[in-house]
Formats: sequence, structure tokens, C-alpha cells
Amino acid sequence: MFAVACLLTGLTGLTGCGRPREPTVSLSPADTLKAAQLLLTERCLTRQGLTPPRPGERPTRVTEARRVDRALFGTGRAELTLKLPSGHVIGHHTDGCLAAAERRLYGDQDRWFRAVTNVNNLKSKAPSRDRAAYRELRAHALTKARALLSAEAKAETSSNKS
Repeated sequence: MFAVACLLTGLTGLTGCGRPREPTVSLSPADTLKAAQLLLTERCLTRQGLTPPRPGERPTRVTEARRVDRALFGTGRAELTLKLPSGHVIGHHTDGCLAAAERRLYGDQDRWFRAVTNVNNLKSKAPSRDRAAYRELRAHALTKARALLSAEAKAETSSNKS
């Protein structure tokens, strides 16, 4: 949770009267989504008894790194696939902590995968239904992410007072 705590630093504070103020998340939409995804994936890894990776740190054991990698990204064949007009096939797992975070934030992981893959790879040539789904699901995820991060900031503030 260290990385998430660092992201949330400065998001809460005290008013001039010394009373706690309502936590606010003042990150860009992209950073808000990244922070929420990071929080969810770290929680998932921790529940499995794994240490979430930290920027610049290497796991002490290769076997631990493999366990974290499998827990984070999933195992086996990719359950979601999409063939682009170029012929490239993009795959994505539905298991693993990252997939769980996507489901929690975006709701429909399959629809999100198809929309984001087409929009990111085809840009303005992506089908209009995918561009619309991308905007809709991203807005949904942003609402969820803001609520999640605000709740985390409140919990962090409460635990710091104790």
C-alpha cells in the first residue's frame, strides 16, 4: 500500500480550524484511474500473501517474482482476444489481480478490452460503437475510481489520527 499512500499524500489535510476537511482527489482523470487500479491490484496481491512490486526494487527471489507476475497478470492462455485489421492478435487475461481491478472499475471487462484495444490501436479509425463504449466505460471507471480513492484517503486520515 506504500505506493498508493504516496499517491494519496496531500489529498487530505486540515482546515485552518484544525478540523479534518473532506478528502478530495485532485489527480488528472488518467492518474486517478491509474491510482485506483494500483490500489486494487496491491490489495489483491497482499490478500494472496504477496508483496506488491515497488518501482526500482527487484524481488529478492526469482520464484517470488514469478508468483507476483502470475497473480498480477493471470496465467494460461489469454481468455480475451481481438484481431486487429493489421492481422495482429491482442490477448488479455480474465484472471489475475489486474483483471479483477478492471472488472471493479469498468464493470464489463470484455466490452472494455474490446473498446480500449480498438481505440488505442486504431485511433480515429476505431468503430464508432467502440469509441462510444470507451467513453462510457471510462466515465464509469472514473466515478468508481474517485469514490475508491476518496474512501481510501478518509481511511488513511482516520488511521493517522489514532
